[in-house]
Amino acid sequence: MGHDLTAPAELSFRRYGEDAPPHAHVFDQIVLPRRGVLEMEIDGRGGRVDPGRAAVVAPGARHAFAASGENLFVVADIGGALMEPFEHLRDRPFAPVTGAVRGLLDYLAGETPGAIEAGVARLWTPLLLRGLSAAPPKVDPRLVRAMAMIEARYDQSLTVRDLAAEAGMSPSRFFARFAEAYGTTPHGALSDARLRAAQRLLSDTRLSIAEIAVRTGHGDQSGLTKRMKAALGVTPGAWRKGR
Repeated sequence: MGHDLTAPAELSFRRYGEDAPPHAHVFDQIVLPRRGVLEMEIDGRGGRVDPGRAAVVAPGARHAFAASGENLFVVADIGGALMEPFEHLRDRPFAPVTGAVRGLLDYLAGETPGAIEAGVARLWTPLLLRGLSAAPPKVDPRLVRAMAMIEARYDQSLTVRDLAAEAGMSPSRFFARFAEAYGTTPHGALSDARLRAAQRLLSDTRLSIAEIAVRTGHGDQSGLTKRMKAALGVTPGAWRKGR
């Protein structure tokens, strides 16, 4: 991002490697999860960007980060004028990713690493800031573990009982707490994770649609087609052609 702090925002998809040296920016930066985990330290406070958490880096905050393996993150560099009504977000360097924010991330699904159109950033970023502002102070780490299980094992036949066991809760309590925290049911989160994975493979690989359906837990090509038409209004073939 340039140094014009009246610029609304710049959005990009980024992949990270190991051990970036500490540095600081003159603008606000928000790092959001798509794939993988990013370990961060922000002004001496350690945390991570993962399926349940985003990072908020205030201007001048010294921060370092490291990631290993396949990863992808959405990074928003935000000008001061846009951030001004949401400055309270700077008090909490690691913020929960709830249903509203996850929906915004899903909107960007299928994009490839690099800059995202300025017009999209201009409309998307204020909604992101509102979504983060409306989030509860903290998501129960047990629920974060369950969400991470969904993101890592979306290709498997996970049940509410499996996810509740990961969270150490009864199935009924887990279901209610999960829906409250993330604004969707466990099944909805699993379905969304599978759809995002299918979109990535359709965009980034030459695998057949049938193979992608199997790899992403949709069972077969008809199952993937039904899900994509319901969620996006297009078939997998049309999505691939459009990308």
